[in-house]
Amino acid sequence: MNGKKPYPYPPHTNRELEMMLAGAKPFAMFAHERVDGFEKSDALANQDFATHVANGTLSEHLRTFEAKGPGGTRLNIDYYFYAHEGEAWRVEAFSLLLELLHRGAWCPQLEWLSGKLLGYTDEQNRHHLSRTYPSDQLDHINF
Repeated sequence: MNGKKPYPYPPHTNRELEMMLAGAKPFAMFAHERVDGFEKSDALANQDFATHVANGTLSEHLRTFEAKGPGGTRLNIDYYFYAHEGEAWRVEAFSLLLELLHRGAWCPQLEWLSGKLLGYTDEQNRHHLSRTYPSDQLDHINF
């Protein structure tokens, strides 16, 4: 890998609601593994999306995927999606990405699409990918 260069921009993590309400982010996704002691609020980093869903500012969508857990056990993972009006199409697009992820098909191009759907710019995606993948996997990609 190309080393862990610091991010030249603040990642969206734990700031999703703030960014969405400011109009800087169209869509957010959170994974909630159904295990004892890990609540939905933990997955949402205690961000109060419910208030904004209730008043119609944002919509909430849920998709559940089954994954293999430790020792081959089955684990259900709930994915909570939040979108601004007119952006709910991102839910289905991201759900298709998650289906590929759960089938073991993941690559820099899919990770780039994931970032685009979540509201990251091409420049931010390039930087993230350079931290995540070896340069030889990125050299042929035209972002």
